[in-house]
Amino acid sequence: MAEINKLCETLIGQVLDHLKTLGKEESLRRQSSLAFSLFGCLLAHGDLRKSQLNQMAVSLWNLSQRHGVADTRTAVRTLEAIKQQSRHQDMSHFSELAQRLPLQTRT
Repeated sequence: MAEINKLCETLIGQVLDHLKTLGKEESLRRQSSLAFSLFGCLLAHGDLRKSQLNQMAVSLWNLSQRHGVADTRTAVRTLEAIKQQSRHQDMSHFSELAQRLPLQTRT
């Protein structure tokens, strides 16, 4: 199990490094899209009760929203789904997560 955890940490580290590189290369739309996709994977499969995964999810959300190129409609629907999930028993951690996810406005 420890070997699998180490492999996962290495893989996630490489993905995050790639996201940083995209920001430097002015590929902001691609960076936003990949960050949002990874956020969705964490949301669907990660145990967001763990503070490290929860913080990573918030960071990925913020990165996906940062430069104003995110799909606002999809972000709003995702945030609503998170709020709806938070109403279920044993999912109260989603309520805290939803409060930490700001929506970018394009004004």
